[in-house]
Amino acid sequence: MGNARNRNDRHCVAGVLVGGQSVRMGRPKATLQHSDGRTLVEHVVSVARRQHEWIDELIILGRCADLPAALAGLPVLEDACPDSGPLAGLCALLEYAGERWGLLLACDMPLLQAPPLERLHDAQRPEHDAVAFRRLDQPAAYHACCAFYHPRLLPAALHELGQGKRSLQRLLAAARVGGVDPTPAEEAMLTNLNTPADYARLRQRG
Repeated sequence: MGNARNRNDRHCVAGVLVGGQSVRMGRPKATLQHSDGRTLVEHVVSVARRQHEWIDELIILGRCADLPAALAGLPVLEDACPDSGPLAGLCALLEYAGERWGLLLACDMPLLQAPPLERLHDAQRPEHDAVAFRRLDQPAAYHACCAFYHPRLLPAALHELGQGKRSLQRLLAAARVGGVDPTPAEEAMLTNLNTPADYARLRQRG
C-alpha cells in the first residue's frame, strides 16, 4: 500500500523526442515502421501510456512531418532552441511540466517495454536531480534520453543551451543523479536506432 502511494506522489509529464535531424539515418526516425506495423514513435508512446498511474500527460517534443494520425490529440511543443538536440527538447519539457518531474524519451527505442520505466520511477528520491540508467559500455555516462529530470534542473539546462552546449551528458555530470545499473535485458530495451543498418536488423527480427 505504501509503495503504491509513493508511486502516485511522483507524478510526471512524459515527453517523446521527435525533432532530431536523423543525419545518420537519412530520414526521420519517428515515422519509421516498427516491426508490429506501427511507427517507432507510436510504439514509445504506447509504452508510456501504460504508466497512467504516474504519468499525468504525454507530449511530443519537436516537430515531425507526417506524425501519425493516432497521435494527433497529443500536445506538440517546439524545441526551446531550434536544431539544438535533445537538450532543447528537455528544456521545453521541463518548462511545460512546471513542478512535476519530466520523463524524457527518445522516439527510436523499438525494444522499449514498461519494466525499465517502472524501475526508474521507483528509484526516484527527493535528493535526486535526475534518475537514469548507467551505460554498460560507458559507466560514467547515462542513457540520457530515457531518464527522469527534476524541474530544479531547468535553470542549468537553459544555461547550457544559452551557452551553445547541447550535451545532456554534460548536464547530468553536474547534477545529483540517481544512477541505476541496467540488467542485460533492460540494456537491450534501451537500444536506439541510428543508422540504416540498425533499422535493417530490426526489420530482420520481425
